[in-house]
Amino acid sequence: MRELEWQFYTKPKNITMDNSMKLYWELVFKRQTNNDLLRELHNPIRQYEKEMIDGAILDIGCGQSPFLLDFLSTDREIIAIDNEQIQLDFLKKRVESEKSATLKNWSYLNLNFPKDDLPDSTYSLIIFSNLLHFFTLKECVEIGKIIANKSTKGTLIYIGVHSVKFYANNPSNSNNNGYFKHYFTIRDLDKVFPSHLFEKIYYADIDKSDSKSERDLTEEWLDKDIEADGITDPNQRDLIKKNYLKNKRQSDVIAVYRKK
Repeated sequence: MRELEWQFYTKPKNITMDNSMKLYWELVFKRQTNNDLLRELHNPIRQYEKEMIDGAILDIGCGQSPFLLDFLSTDREIIAIDNEQIQLDFLKKRVESEKSATLKNWSYLNLNFPKDDLPDSTYSLIIFSNLLHFFTLKECVEIGKIIANKSTKGTLIYIGVHSVKFYANNPSNSNNNGYFKHYFTIRDLDKVFPSHLFEKIYYADIDKSDSKSERDLTEEWLDKDIEADGITDPNQRDLIKKNYLKNKRQSDVIAVYRKK
């Protein structure tokens, strides 16, 4: 689940996808191949794959998950969870387009986590990519308790969240947490996955500018989204794009924890 939105401070949002984001994800599906997604993916899980215990791989808020696409040929049970059916449909089409995929072990579940319970299973890996910043830190601590109960010794937990350096983070803005509920430090994640229950085996503080392919995708999405919003004045359109793209960088905290 990704969350580009040029109207951060003008239209209240929630975690449910709106038409703007549907436009974006349709573009991702049309423009980016599975190989494109995998080449752009920063995936530290690969370093620990040989240490993974037996069990299912679960991606919560999966979107078109390049993380799961990285396991196309595995015999492990793959469980993809999202609260947007369109994303599950896109992911399923991506999986079915690959000859190497083992289709029978894939499940696509439309669930609203954490309101809906997770499937009962032994998990080798649980993925939270671009999800937890839609919850307050207090809510994330409760989510950590759920994961502690659903995981077993050796389960890996991948986390990717927006950091306090994320370009949209402006604490002086009264609506700073109207869309993203929390911007994280690694200490915040350590509160969610405390050391008496989880061992932190990987941590990275990422700060990067978009690649050319990412910028091209964003600009095409902005053009379509601004047009759909009924804005026709060229100067206003250019100003919206300029303001959105100005100082736009991806600043994230990435961590991998292992259940003790």
